[in-house]
Amino acid sequence: MILLPFILAILLSYLINPLIEELIERGQPRLGALIFVFGVLIALLSFIFIKLFPAIINELDVLAHRLPEYIGKIERLIFEINQKYERIELPKTLTTVLDKVIRRFEEITLEFIERTSRVILSILSRVLSLIMAPILSFYILKDLESIKCSLWELVPKKRRRSIKLLLGRINIALFGFFKGQLIISLAVGILSVIGLYFLKIKFYLLIGILVGIFNIIPYFGPLLGALPAMIMASFRSNKLVFLVVLLFFIIQQIEGNIIAPKIMGKEVGLHPIIIIFSLLAGGELLGIIGMLIAIPIAAIIKEIMKYIFYEVLISVDNR
Repeated sequence: MILLPFILAILLSYLINPLIEELIERGQPRLGALIFVFGVLIALLSFIFIKLFPAIINELDVLAHRLPEYIGKIERLIFEINQKYERIELPKTLTTVLDKVIRRFEEITLEFIERTSRVILSILSRVLSLIMAPILSFYILKDLESIKCSLWELVPKKRRRSIKLLLGRINIALFGFFKGQLIISLAVGILSVIGLYFLKIKFYLLIGILVGIFNIIPYFGPLLGALPAMIMASFRSNKLVFLVVLLFFIIQQIEGNIIAPKIMGKEVGLHPIIIIFSLLAGGELLGIIGMLIAIPIAAIIKEIMKYIFYEVLISVDNR
């Protein structure tokens, strides 16, 4: 996807710009602030590529070779569960429902493993895009003021005030969400890697990263993140599955009661029903990626609808 580096660069610029502006307000020249921030960013990325990237590649290589074996184990596990409940005399209707639930669970589990593997490999295959994004972001932020002026020239003067108001509302809704969710997800990912390492779960690094990414998704995210760890634990013992569930329960309690209240900025202001609908629609259209971007898109649509209603329709009615 040729636009991916530019999309990532715009997102990175959006997240970094407030820090650049803060340094400029403290007396730093823009170029000096950019060099400092991107120097820190390059150091972090270098650490990731030197230390973490080879470990992730190694885990992916092992997972790719063992995936057929794991799929076979899952199928045998589900078959054993099916045999156990068949020994119990249950009403025929309930038996039919349980059969359908078990078959559906098997389909979802196998599909989840396949899709997750594809997403990870797809991300890793676009390393060039990940490298290009910070470079493009640097030039965007360097010339941000002139870019803004050029873009505002395209907007009719009579609409500039209302559009600035709309963009300001979108910024308030999104920036607090992005900043808070990224920091929280990073903390949850680190805690998950540490916990899974001590429990000796295979692919603990890969699973921990997935937990952090999926944690961005409200409601469904923690379950999606915990599922791979529970599957790996089920290959060894039920006790280990219980310990994994306990680990993620503790992490979610730490997140909900300690980390999130201190870090999370303003809410996006969406009703839980709208959030759930957005997640389901995003998942249906674009899978995991759709669920990750569903809430920001829903927040943007909400602010645009408010703008159309209050600034366009009502202003027309008042004429």
